[in-house]
Amino acid sequence: MGILYRKVCRKPNLRKAARLVLANALISTSESTRDEAKQFQLRLEQNISDLRKQLVAGTFEFPPARGVAARKPGKTARRPIVIAPIASRVVQRAILDVLTNLPFVQSIQKKAWNHGGVKDGGVAKAIAQTYEGTIRYQYYVRTDIKDFFTQAPKEDLLAIVTKHTDEPEFDALLTRAVNVELDNLAELREHKDIFPLASRGVAQGSCLSPLLCNLLLHDIDEQLNTGGMMSVRYIDDLIIFAPNRSRALKGLKQLKHELKRFGLDAYDPPTKGSPAASAKAAAGETKKGFSFLGCDISPEAISPGKRARGSLLAKVDALCNKALTSQRHLKTGTSEPMTLASDPTLLSTLWRVSNTVRAWGAAFSFCTDHRIFRQLDADVAEKVGDFRRLWRAKTSLLSAADRQRLMGMSLLDDTNFDMLFAKLVASRAGTRRT
Repeated sequence: MGILYRKVCRKPNLRKAARLVLANALISTSESTRDEAKQFQLRLEQNISDLRKQLVAGTFEFPPARGVAARKPGKTARRPIVIAPIASRVVQRAILDVLTNLPFVQSIQKKAWNHGGVKDGGVAKAIAQTYEGTIRYQYYVRTDIKDFFTQAPKEDLLAIVTKHTDEPEFDALLTRAVNVELDNLAELREHKDIFPLASRGVAQGSCLSPLLCNLLLHDIDEQLNTGGMMSVRYIDDLIIFAPNRSRALKGLKQLKHELKRFGLDAYDPPTKGSPAASAKAAAGETKKGFSFLGCDISPEAISPGKRARGSLLAKVDALCNKALTSQRHLKTGTSEPMTLASDPTLLSTLWRVSNTVRAWGAAFSFCTDHRIFRQLDADVAEKVGDFRRLWRAKTSLLSAADRQRLMGMSLLDDTNFDMLFAKLVASRAGTRRT
């Protein structure tokens, strides 16, 4: 057993990986994922011991995952999300921790040309570097690598790692961790072809995918940061800065040439007489401002973009509409159980709206145009006000007790009383009367 494989098998590494995986899974929007995570956590140490034994014995297998063809907001296209079982995610995360400590991986990540899927990255750092490019350069080209995760060449991705590891057991485990097998192909129907089941593509949803793709693009990043150019990348979103239009477009041409070697391509921005094939590409003078990673950026300000603002308000609308269309009020006074997930109350809905607003604000806390935040607060307040008025109308015919239940407040009258004591008291009271 090689050094890297032994590191994956160590209990502290598996335990650390499990805690990271569970932290995300326990707050997942998927009820089945949350339930699976809770069950895994109940037997955490035993599950870690079982994983270690299987890995050491060479008997661990990655069970089939579940595919979700997620609809992209405002579009008909679907994004293929692969949801692996918790045990698979723990092993994948343990492999990732071993990989990120390899010297060649650390040297690449220190270059800071890409800020997605790296330990010390993030959107805020990408935007900070982008703003620097806005100040230093006169022209930009923004683009997106087409179908990056679904078309990335799997063999090339693995070869980048295995030529540095040269450890058969570890390399075989990594290969199995990257391969995708789905247990619900029949359910996916016409969308099954967008999932990475063959020689191309890696799983969106796997912690290994961003790292492998970043390693693939590292040499391209290096080329785009020489010759008077500067680039910023966040996974498959990329912007090139240059002193003039000619140099920026030359950088894009260079990018497309290098991507072609891997069977990939990038979107073209509009040119005279040729409109852009996608909103994912644009070009122009930096002083006029542009959009990148959900933000509007100009020398004067950094603001949440129009689509990001619309997304927040749409989420608030969705939460309010779910509560208003819920049939929870029909269950009041019955023995049918009520759950917060499917039967939202007034209080739980307001709590979810508050959390949504808080999370959105935290995601854009680096922005400088606070007027937009105040306007969004007013928009959310108006939506919440409308929601509460409609809620009152919906519940107006209920009794005071049922309105309280539907609000999400507990009633003492709903206590699950211990009938043993009631029978005891009743029997004693009857004896006295006799």
